[in-house]
Amino acid sequence: MARRSVQFWRIDQLNGEDLRAPFPARRVAEVLKKAQEAGTDRHFIGMDGTVLVAQTASFSPHPVILLDRVRSSNLPSVGDALGRRKPLPLAPGDHLLETTYFAFLKRNVIAVLTSGNGPRASRMGEYLEGMLGLEPGLVPVVREDIEEILTRLEVSRFEFALPAERLSGKLMEGEWADVLESASRLVTEGTFRISLSVGRSGRAEDKQRIRDRIQQLIDLFRRAGSVEHFDYVVAEGKDSLTGDREVVDLLKERFISHIEVDPDVFNDPRKSAAEAVAILNRQARDNEAFFALTLPEIRGSADSVPVPDIVAGGMAAVREALAAVTKEEPAKAKPRDAKPTEGSEGGADHELVRR
Repeated sequence: MARRSVQFWRIDQLNGEDLRAPFPARRVAEVLKKAQEAGTDRHFIGMDGTVLVAQTASFSPHPVILLDRVRSSNLPSVGDALGRRKPLPLAPGDHLLETTYFAFLKRNVIAVLTSGNGPRASRMGEYLEGMLGLEPGLVPVVREDIEEILTRLEVSRFEFALPAERLSGKLMEGEWADVLESASRLVTEGTFRISLSVGRSGRAEDKQRIRDRIQQLIDLFRRAGSVEHFDYVVAEGKDSLTGDREVVDLLKERFISHIEVDPDVFNDPRKSAAEAVAILNRQARDNEAFFALTLPEIRGSADSVPVPDIVAGGMAAVREALAAVTKEEPAKAKPRDAKPTEGSEGGADHELVRR
């Protein structure tokens, strides 16, 4: 058996606005299915060069979407029974797909079934923005009143640790990604640990700068979709309300279920999607009572109007086409009293976005 995790996130914003209605997940799943059946190119290239592609796995009882990281370079090797290495048996044009499964539940909760190499939860937001113009804001579902505790905490120390074999710059963002990537080349065994502390001496301004630095690191860990790869992540400080010393375990504050899966099933693409859907549906049922107690109920129906059909190249291609149309319009300007041509509905620019 192999160990995987199911993370729970919540969509709290859409395109920068508070999301007070259900996220249009079913419409997104329908759009992806339609694009897949039509043979529309669904690949998206992120700012860092990561290639992503999504497809719909299920509509009921919850929309489930697969998000793959597409790899065509730096591929692993295959070893035979004697340990002899040979390249992966990929046909011309084939790529390696590393998959994460997303189930869109009630209360705008997303259950994310991860693997070691699949895209992080934040990549789904990046994909939806790049292909559909949607910008969902994701926040982790937490178990207790951790938000209140961290708000009151005058942090004085932050520490994290992980096994050396898991060191990778992909686990974090920004300059800390560079730190972990450099460490992965220096440390290959044992445990890698970093501790930041305000200390007892020094000027108040210097201490505050260190506190601000630690707070930024805490925020980074809380947003990271790879926090379960760490063995130890804690913040320590004084509760400004009670004066008590508090130690906050950031691993335990996230709502993450650890499950055992059959590796043979997940290595078989004909079976893995169905097994992932079953696992996510089971997790949704098992944790519904917790969500009902801790998360607000989302009433109403989803607004699917902002969700366009997929265009090859995503929103970048749509914006480029619209810019070209806008550039040509002055040369083709009509008299102010001219009527639109029959069937034009005043212009067809919207057809580039929604079909």
